[in-house]
Amino acid sequence: MPVGLVCDDIGGMPNPRRRLCSLAVSATGAAVILVGCQAGGAQPSDFCKSVSSLDAAVTQINQNYLSKSTIPAVETSLASVDAAVKNLSKTVESQFADEVHAVEAAAAQLDKTVTAAVDRQVPANMAAARTSMSDLTTAVKNLSDSTSQSC
Repeated sequence: MPVGLVCDDIGGMPNPRRRLCSLAVSATGAAVILVGCQAGGAQPSDFCKSVSSLDAAVTQINQNYLSKSTIPAVETSLASVDAAVKNLSKTVESQFADEVHAVEAAAAQLDKTVTAAVDRQVPANMAAARTSMSDLTTAVKNLSDSTSQSC
């Protein structure tokens, strides 16, 4: 006996099994078409990827409240932020130059204040580093908000 498709209707009369199979095939085809359309969209620019990477790095550094015991984790996260800012600077799009400059300035200030907090772990240095972290977070949020329509 030959093996037929599950959807075969040998008797020529429509049956519920055939209708169900047709529905399943149609639904699968529609899903493939929808996924294909979404996958064919424009890929994000290098700048948009840089903004996203920086946003993730800033989120990471903000997960560690700066204190004497978390300085090593903050330094590791700061290295990621620095790399993301450098990449952002390489890919900057002209219409976002002001926002990128603000991010670069905030990142440079964060480097200085974290270095001071590492070198001399006193309350004033820790507070200055926390303020710098907040300033960088605000600058990155402003950049993300500005690029939300084009990225």
